[in-house]
Amino acid sequence: MKILFLFLTLISYQIQSDENLITSGARQIELAPHGLQQIDSIEVLWSLIVFEQGGCLGGGQYVSDNMSMYDEMSPSYNPLVFSSDNWKKLAKQDTSRLTDFLIGILSDTNETKVHTCPFSGATNGEMAVYALQHIHSKNWYDFSEFIEFRDKEKESAIEQPQAWLQAILMDEGKRKKLAELFKNELRN
Repeated sequence: MKILFLFLTLISYQIQSDENLITSGARQIELAPHGLQQIDSIEVLWSLIVFEQGGCLGGGQYVSDNMSMYDEMSPSYNPLVFSSDNWKKLAKQDTSRLTDFLIGILSDTNETKVHTCPFSGATNGEMAVYALQHIHSKNWYDFSEFIEFRDKEKESAIEQPQAWLQAILMDEGKRKKLAELFKNELRN
C-alpha cells in the first residue's frame, strides 16, 4: 500500500488525468492504489464533496429539527450533499481542525458543483458556512450579529438567504465576524 505523499503545487482543485493524483488547494496528494475510499484528509474529502461529486443541498444547508430525515435516506438513493458518505467521513474529523479549515476558505468565491435549490450553485466559501452550520448545529443567521436575516422576507431570487450570505462573505469585516463567531462555537 502506498503512503499518501503531499507535494506543493500551484494548481487549484481538480482531479488530474492520472487517476492516482488529486489536487487540493496548494497540495498534490498521491492516492493509494485502491482508490478514493481510503482518503480521510480534510482537504481531499472537501474537494471530493464540493468540486468532484457535488449534488444538491435540497434545503439541507440549514440546521433544523428535521435533519434526521436526511440521515434515514439510503445514500445510494439520496443525492443530498450532507447525506453522502464522504460528508459523514468529513464530519467525523477533529472539530477544531475542520472548523479552522472551513474558516480558512470563507473568502473563496470559486463555484462548486453543489446546487442550492431553487437558486444557483454554491461558492466554496458559502459551502464552508453550510458545513460549519452542520458541525456546530447553528445557522449563520442565528448569531445575534446576523439575526436580522433569520426572519427577513425572501422577495426574489436575488433577495434570499443564499444571496445575503454571499454578500456577507464578500464583505471582509462581516466575513471575519462570522469566522470569529463560528470559532467561538468551539468553546461552547
